[in-house]
Amino acid sequence: MSRSRELIFAGVAAVLIVLYLGLAVRVGPAFLPPSSPTPTPTKPVTLVTLPPGVSVNVSGTIAFALRGDVYVLSGKGYVPLTSDGRSHQPSISADGRTVFFSRIEEIDGKRTVDGQVVPAHLRFSNVVSRGSDGGSETILVNGLVRSADGFHVVTWFDSPTVSPDRTRVAVVADDGHGYSDLWLFDALTGKQMPALSQGSNLADPSWSPDGKTIAVTSYTLGNPRLLLVPADGRASTPVTTPAGEPYRASYSPDGAWLVYTLRHEGKNDLHAVQMGTTAKDIALTDDGASWNGVFSPDGKQMAFLREKDGVIDLYSMDLSDALTGGSPKNAIKLTRGEGIDGASRPAWGA
Repeated sequence: MSRSRELIFAGVAAVLIVLYLGLAVRVGPAFLPPSSPTPTPTKPVTLVTLPPGVSVNVSGTIAFALRGDVYVLSGKGYVPLTSDGRSHQPSISADGRTVFFSRIEEIDGKRTVDGQVVPAHLRFSNVVSRGSDGGSETILVNGLVRSADGFHVVTWFDSPTVSPDRTRVAVVADDGHGYSDLWLFDALTGKQMPALSQGSNLADPSWSPDGKTIAVTSYTLGNPRLLLVPADGRASTPVTTPAGEPYRASYSPDGAWLVYTLRHEGKNDLHAVQMGTTAKDIALTDDGASWNGVFSPDGKQMAFLREKDGVIDLYSMDLSDALTGGSPKNAIKLTRGEGIDGASRPAWGA
């Protein structure tokens, strides 16, 4: 088991009793703030309207995960896009029309143990795409392959993230050999492209706006750090951040900033670091219970997760002039305490 999934298991278990344990073991790393869980409302199955006045402040489409399903927020509310209880880690195309996500699957198969063929319950995940307005699904990448000897080969594909031009999907792949590497697939055919790492422990891919770089969280050396991985296979470069454990970075629309979560003294807060030689770093929250931030398509807002009284909700924040010396405005809660999947980063498309 890679360090990234050990950390996420521990963090998620401390935050939400409603998260499925099987999901928590397999998703990318999240250092979630500790808290005692409280009862949550019924899981929504139809449209949930936003509070009055909120809809005018949220433009575009936000995809997020809630208790094992992917939801889409746009217009006046949010609705479930899936209903299987096994879907998580959504990303969304730049135009907001297509959502990509991981879905956990399982079968009864067989494996070799101490030289003997024995029955085995095999679990894996597929990469699935679906229109943000519903419609049919497409299994883009299948985590189950039958080998020539009749055995099943399974792979976990986590955190699928579509490139800005919608031609490639970056995923973290774990084929059971103790590594989580960064792989690329054709977004239309699902054909595998050259891998961008080998023998690493990576998580949380996020494309730069020009499609040339992928920001990831690296656990290869132990403690988390942010890396910028060129999509053409060249050597990666680290991102300088303040003391603590940085993870799950996302680019601003102009590529000038990375928003990321910094775990410090057992707390989680959102920071933005400026790309380039200055490496200016700005704290965007100080409540100690905010993480998984993403920029809006126009770069003026940020969607993120925040925990309060043991319940995780989706919030938005007007960054105003926070990146130019001012302060961000107060955060607005977008969901109604139903229990957001704290291990899944939201995604915001046009």
